[in-house]
Amino acid sequence: MKTSPIHLPRMALAIGLLVTVLSPAAVSAQSDLDTSEAEAFIGDWNLPMDSEFGSFELLLEIHDQDGRVAANIGAPDFGMQSVTDITKSGETLILNYDTDAQGQLISVTVTLERDGENILFQLDAAEGAFSVGGTGTRVSGSETPS
Repeated sequence: MKTSPIHLPRMALAIGLLVTVLSPAAVSAQSDLDTSEAEAFIGDWNLPMDSEFGSFELLLEIHDQDGRVAANIGAPDFGMQSVTDITKSGETLILNYDTDAQGQLISVTVTLERDGENILFQLDAAEGAFSVGGTGTRVSGSETPS
């Protein structure tokens, strides 16, 4: 892996994106995706992320809302962001949302795939300017009812 020195503009962008991903936005609704198509993802998930700017953890809540998939992502200490654009491609669940970074909307895409009891995730913000992935684990007690 090639390393390069961190330049202030890149660091400022990354820090801004981290704050943006962890900041709430005022939107509340559900997607058009039927819950039956995403049953394997229903529940609360811890998404640990390691980046060159440090480690942090997001909480992803995926639930049924009147027969449709709804989701929230964020950090309880910073607030949660509602996700309403939820689709499925094959076995991959795709969450898209825009978040407000000091008056500028930044697009965020989170892709999820089941991996046994866990989920593999990839978070891309600002069209790839910030990208991080890993393995998410289910929050204890949030198992999908049988």
